[in-house]
Amino acid sequence: MDFLTWLDDAFPRDFFDETIAQRALRHLGYHEKWNLFSGDYAVQRGAEGSWYEYLVYEIMLDLSLRADLIHSIVRKGDDMQEPHVAPHPGQNGFFYSEKGNLTVRGNGQTIAEMDLLFVDDRGDMGFVEVITSAMGLKTFHEEVCYKKRLLGTLLGQKTVPFVLVSSVDVSQYASIQRIAAEPACLVLITHPVEEMRDLIYEGSLRRRPERPGPHPKAVSLTSFRPTRPFDYRGAHDGTRERVVRALLSGTDGGMDAVASVVNPLSKKIMLGTLDEAGVRTMLRDRGVRIQDAVLSADDVVRRFCRAVIAFDIPAYTPVVYFKMREKEAYLKIVLDRGGDLAFESMRTPARSMAGFYAWLDAEKPSLPPRVAERYASLFFPTREAPPLTGASSSPAGADHSPPA
Repeated sequence: MDFLTWLDDAFPRDFFDETIAQRALRHLGYHEKWNLFSGDYAVQRGAEGSWYEYLVYEIMLDLSLRADLIHSIVRKGDDMQEPHVAPHPGQNGFFYSEKGNLTVRGNGQTIAEMDLLFVDDRGDMGFVEVITSAMGLKTFHEEVCYKKRLLGTLLGQKTVPFVLVSSVDVSQYASIQRIAAEPACLVLITHPVEEMRDLIYEGSLRRRPERPGPHPKAVSLTSFRPTRPFDYRGAHDGTRERVVRALLSGTDGGMDAVASVVNPLSKKIMLGTLDEAGVRTMLRDRGVRIQDAVLSADDVVRRFCRAVIAFDIPAYTPVVYFKMREKEAYLKIVLDRGGDLAFESMRTPARSMAGFYAWLDAEKPSLPPRVAERYASLFFPTREAPPLTGASSSPAGADHSPPA
């Protein structure tokens, strides 16, 4: 029998096994457990999502003992046995995150994270994604396809099985229907997580969760090594050069011309740095909103010492990084819902983003204003507002300095 066909029959939709439900709690931190009973709905939903993900993991561990169609399940969470390896430039392959999540790193950055990894009876690694909400499904199909390509490339597999487990009925969403129509894909919809959470009660949180003994089919993520050469930095730099040439060519291919030269394993392309003329060209008719202030191009040149332009894949959305003067910090600027450039978050050398920061801060090609102009015309929406010149739009005398 085919593995996915068997799993479709074997996976419990109406799950009410209190033992396994309690076992999933051991992967949550102290505060995350109590957040399951938080009066704040958003906090409670976040904790439920984490618990449900580990519940699916524990169910798969249990199912693996019932059939030879599951060769192994990759350990995660509390079952991670190796010390965490901090990210740094040059890392490529499979790594645990600090919390025991399953990731693939490219040049030290996390380029993919899978909720669960398994190996079927044919020796093919597959992955599972677990969701408890219909939010964020717009690019879900593209993300799944990317992870399939990535695992297939790393491990030399023609087939990469994929399973979606959802506690909400997402079967009518176009992205989910496209996934269901893909080969080697299975969509499983269970009872709502709120019903399953009734298996957990506050008294059970006071117990010290018992750690089970060694599982005969549990394996370490770090035991997997890419079977094919994987130089993410080299692939990225080759793509960057092709994209810059496409931007400079002056053809009318638009975004299709850019997409046609992007390496299929790329997640973000760092195009390079802009000088002052490039920044002014890019921001000729627009400002940058940072907290309550809107900075003009002159403000940006005065307040920041470096500008790096990039774009994310698969959505092909622009990302601009401004480095603060005399600080090891970049402000990440993205398009908000209204199509305006706005501050989203900061990037620092903190442990959680050290690998990415080192890559971001490394020397990059200096780009001519022509690239800045083409970048803005392709990635930024057309603006009808009059150009900003010189002063920011914050009130006179107001402090509009970037976040510290």
